[in-house]
Amino acid sequence: MHTTESRQTAPTRIQLSAGQSYYLWSRRDTVLVVESGSIRLRESPEWLSDAVLRTLLTIHEGQHYQIERGGWICLHATRAADVLHYASEPARYFSLESLVRLAMVPVRRLRHMAVQLLAPR
Repeated sequence: MHTTESRQTAPTRIQLSAGQSYYLWSRRDTVLVVESGSIRLRESPEWLSDAVLRTLLTIHEGQHYQIERGGWICLHATRAADVLHYASEPARYFSLESLVRLAMVPVRRLRHMAVQLLAPR
């Protein structure tokens, strides 16, 4: 049985002392919730032509942030902080079986056309 509900995993708690930094590898759409204190968040840089875009923002107690790009993220506690890390689910890819089925559709169509063209009249 296939359900449309996403499986929610328990969040990881990250506790930081004032001035402490924590580096974290995270996927896109991960959510960080600051339960107490405040943090400065720096997402992994992104190249855009000849410029590098950097995200640097402060998140205070009770606020949350959804990661826009996957990669290394730096959390720096400006005050002692408790942060909940809700990891996003990994991207789902096609199975080998479904890819083979997709590739066979044109082959079946061509085979059917060949049978019709070569059939005696």
